[in-house]
Amino acid sequence: MPPGPLAWPVVGNMFSHSRSHQALANLAAKYGPVMTLRLGCMRTVVASSRDAAREMYKVHDLSLAGRTLYEAMKIDILDDGHGTVANNQTASIITAQYNPFWRLLRRPCALEFFSSNRLLAMKGVRRQCIDSMVSFIRQESGDGKDAIVVPKLVFLMNFNLLGNLMFSRDLVDPKCEQGNEFFVLAGKIMELVGKHNLADFVPLLKWLDPQGIKRKSRCYTKKAFDIIGGFAGERLQAASKVKEEPGKKDFLDVLLDFKGDGKDEPAKFSPTVINGIAL
Repeated sequence: MPPGPLAWPVVGNMFSHSRSHQALANLAAKYGPVMTLRLGCMRTVVASSRDAAREMYKVHDLSLAGRTLYEAMKIDILDDGHGTVANNQTASIITAQYNPFWRLLRRPCALEFFSSNRLLAMKGVRRQCIDSMVSFIRQESGDGKDAIVVPKLVFLMNFNLLGNLMFSRDLVDPKCEQGNEFFVLAGKIMELVGKHNLADFVPLLKWLDPQGIKRKSRCYTKKAFDIIGGFAGERLQAASKVKEEPGKKDFLDVLLDFKGDGKDEPAKFSPTVINGIAL
């Protein structure tokens, strides 16, 4: 391992420095551009120079493609539709480890969600979302009394844009109760995943969950998955009655219509996988 400062028992280097950016710069000057820190029981390698970062994430990116899962991301109470308990650790592009199945999860995103043809086909949807935001700003700023928080509106517009690309519906709309709930849940999940969790750094605290982060994350994720499952159920019922036009497919249709070879890849995506990719 690269050199690094001496660590305290149990807590490691967690409380050794107050201002993290200045502390890392000072440590890099002493120990070099690549150093080892112990955050509790979690050993961390820090690359603090441009050349070191390029070496780690460009030259040796495949060797370092694995990722550490935090407790807030380990949800294992989800039923996969076959009467068994599944988890989201292998169902999401964010949480799955780099392997053939991760590449399979990434395939529909690369080919159907971010492809130039798909982006061109959804040009009208993007324009509609932007026009709606501009109209709202014009309407709310008419009297000049209330301040308009533009960054918040841009974030909401982007969230609605994703909702239209994935589910063909606005997720922030007074008329869409489920969409609004999903928006709130997604925000809470992102907030929990970004919090410092003592259970991540001191394994003995995992069973205790002292901050309640994993418990809350499990609750919010289950509710969000239920909403996505409801969207998928509605889509399947509609598809059984009316055949969808090929050009009208959204990302949820792509996931539902997925057909694998049944050997090296699943014949179809399970509900858990669809929920994980969508979320």
